Amino acid sequence: MALRLLSRLATAALVAVALSAVCFGLLDAAPGDPAASVLEARSGGRPATPAAIAELRAEMGLNDAPPVRYRRWASHALRGDLGTSSMSGRPVTATLGDTVPWTLLLTAAAMLLSFTAALAVGLVAALARRAWLRRGIDLVLFVMGGMPGFVAALLLLYVFAAATHLMPSGGVSRPGEPVTAYGLLAHLVLPACALAFGHHFGIYVRLVENGVRRVKDAPHVENARVRGLPGRTVVTRHLMRPGLVPFTARLGAGAGTLIAGVYATEVIFSWPGMGREAVAAARAQDYPVLTAIVLSTGLVVIAANLVAELIVAALDPRVRTGLADAL
Repeated sequence: MALRLLSRLATAALVAVALSAVCFGLLDAAPGDPAASVLEARSGGRPATPAAIAELRAEMGLNDAPPVRYRRWASHALRGDLGTSSMSGRPVTATLGDTVPWTLLLTAAAMLLSFTAALAVGLVAALARRAWLRRGIDLVLFVMGGMPGFVAALLLLYVFAAATHLMPSGGVSRPGEPVTAYGLLAHLVLPACALAFGHHFGIYVRLVENGVRRVKDAPHVENARVRGLPGRTVVTRHLMRPGLVPFTARLGAGAGTLIAGVYATEVIFSWPGMGREAVAAARAQDYPVLTAIVLSTGLVVIAANLVAELIVAALDPRVRTGLADAL
């Protein structure tokens, strides 16, 4: 397992390097002049003079060839320096420090809610003996699967905030009030639910349902029942552990799906995370900030896939044995 972990860490590092190069290249190939966009945004939309654009391009190092600029950016990034925002003049690391914790909090809450609910619903669907219950679950999942994430977010916002005033409509606290634990929890409910129960939720439920159905009549499960073990022990130790392997293998990709949807959710609910910052940076062509945000998102997805792979290896001895043989 130690060799496997080192091998996967090396692979993750290579993927991160490739991701940074692709991200840098795509942003560099985007249409428009970043210097002109920054000057127009700073001046409130007034066109910038060619002299001012040329001066800012030299200051931003845009006159150098792309490989030269990437090597310079990568060398600074390895030392923890992600550059300076072209708009605000703040260090990019400071901007990430202000936004990344909020995005991680929202993503973690949505992942915990989504995976826990999928586990419960999937077990019920796999073990239920009543046909009407399984059909009801199928109908709900069908409706949820066909509803885009932003539509679900707007629907929750209208029903629970605008129409009934049961929940706050956005932000992390009431205007003019400090952030408190209770207030933060209340503001977290709607965006976390909108993110957790998107179209991907049905996939998680089906993975749990199919995995449990695949092993519920297996010989080791029948043997556990014959031995008179309590039903809870049979489910938790002999049914869930092998049955959740496909579901666990999907967790890494599921984390990427949630992170991809978190940006729109943050904008709709005015959540102060990377999504709002990325939208603002994209409009102003603030490439240092945008590059750092895209790269941070990619690193989180890489880490989630690595953790999910290790969990699968812990759940399934066959995976550990196959990996050991491969190494």
